[in-house]
Amino acid sequence: MADEPRLDPDAALVDAIDAAASVSMASPEDPAAQERLWRAVFALEKWIFIARGTDEQPTPFAATTEQGPAIFAFSTAQRAQAAAVGFGILPEESGRLLAVPMPDAAGWVASHAEGGVQFMVFDAPQIGALTPLANLAAMAVWIEQHPGD
Repeated sequence: MADEPRLDPDAALVDAIDAAASVSMASPEDPAAQERLWRAVFALEKWIFIARGTDEQPTPFAATTEQGPAIFAFSTAQRAQAAAVGFGILPEESGRLLAVPMPDAAGWVASHAEGGVQFMVFDAPQIGALTPLANLAAMAVWIEQHPGD
């Protein structure tokens, strides 16, 4: 087991996301709070997705939310698996996860807009931060061009 790649990021990164999410949820209209949250999310090495489809052609789990069709991404394998169970995915399938490296994960998720997906939800249900797919590429560019802001 020691040779298995780690899916989960350093605990400090998850703590930073949770802290930023707390402020963001308390002040949803504060652009600075939203930016801090998404900077923390984009600081992850990879985003984790609940795998659907076949092993040869996996796709990320998507579902319809009040806002529209959304892909669900997660910071940790545990959060992804807990959400899978909550979504009613069979236990034997809830452990099928995809780990997609950043920044490619943002582009990969955004590419699903062609299939009708409109949003990404991050770390549901604990955080449930939602962003339109059209914003992902812009956020990635902004964060890359303004590091440490």
